Amino acid sequence: MAAVAVPALVTPILGPVIGGVIVDNLSWRWIFLVNIPVCLVALLLAWRGMPDVRTPGRHPLDVRGLVLLSPALAAVVYGFSEAGSRGNFADANVIVLLVAGAVLLVLFTVHSLRVAVEPIIDLRMFRSRAFTGSAAMMFLFGVSLFGAMLLLPLYEQQVRGRSAADAGLLLAPQGLGMMITMVVVGKLTDRGSTRLLVLVGLLLSVLGTVAYTQVGTDTSEWLLGLSLAVRGAGLAAALIPVMTAVYQGLQRDEIPRATSAVRIFQQVGGSLGTAVLAVVLSHGIADRGGAGRVDAAGLADAFGNTFWWTLAFTAVAVPFAFLVPGRKTAAPAQAALPVQALDPAQATGPAQPVGSGGSDLPSGGARTAATPSPGLSEG
Repeated sequence: MAAVAVPALVTPILGPVIGGVIVDNLSWRWIFLVNIPVCLVALLLAWRGMPDVRTPGRHPLDVRGLVLLSPALAAVVYGFSEAGSRGNFADANVIVLLVAGAVLLVLFTVHSLRVAVEPIIDLRMFRSRAFTGSAAMMFLFGVSLFGAMLLLPLYEQQVRGRSAADAGLLLAPQGLGMMITMVVVGKLTDRGSTRLLVLVGLLLSVLGTVAYTQVGTDTSEWLLGLSLAVRGAGLAAALIPVMTAVYQGLQRDEIPRATSAVRIFQQVGGSLGTAVLAVVLSHGIADRGGAGRVDAAGLADAFGNTFWWTLAFTAVAVPFAFLVPGRKTAAPAQAALPVQALDPAQATGPAQPVGSGGSDLPSGGARTAATPSPGLSEG
């Protein structure tokens, strides 16, 4: 799993840089348009290289579950996005979206536990201790990782005055730390304690975030780059064993559903983390005079306080690490484990919501590869 995932981890290094170059020299819309040729190439490679794996037996589609789950997730993700854009969870539109999504999720939960056919997401998998712990940690990783990917380029541009390309280049150490650590951790996961690796990874992630809680207008870029490398190494050290553990104890036919469930948790967690940190940052800036009136030192202080939240999200994952099996055990479907994308750039399903009307986030020149919203682009 680790070896196959390494090529995907090149994108956290190159992605922000290429994205920054695109934003600096073309319209921000090209951040989305560039996905078209990439997806076409991926479809061609999948068609020519992926094996045709068929599961014996008939597996009817859970239509009712699909009708309930799809709009539920759309409402929740869009609600979090709107909260980040408006800088307020108390906005009427946000409340309506989140309540509607929550109601549909409750209905889906009841349906999933009663349906006779194979549900889209089988909630009975939560009876597995390993799956429960791993799913919770993937959710919290989404919160911490995607939230930080919102803050990091904004800090470099708004406080330090960097261009989008320069901000993207300064994010490269995190991807480099992840890529280097991935190969080593993959081997250690097969040999050593899975739970210990997760705990070490969480510790490294926390240590790599501490420097950002103390940022100022002239904080050493060498210190911040080293911190990002440590943070990336910690994320990789925790992610690989967690992604391996999620399938332990599951039957072969449960693997696809487990993969879908974990990806959904990660995506929703990313939306939540982005929204929460956007709201915290917006309120922090408002408390210091508001966008357009706060000076660089005040902005840096607001960013530093917001980074404490990313550190807290990582710390919250520690109790769930103890649900991960102590050592990797043989599972019936171990040979069929799918490889999930660890690339933060690929997993940025949650829309980066900051910058639209109503938010008190800084304006002007805040175009980033990670957060290419029109509001930030145009000020």
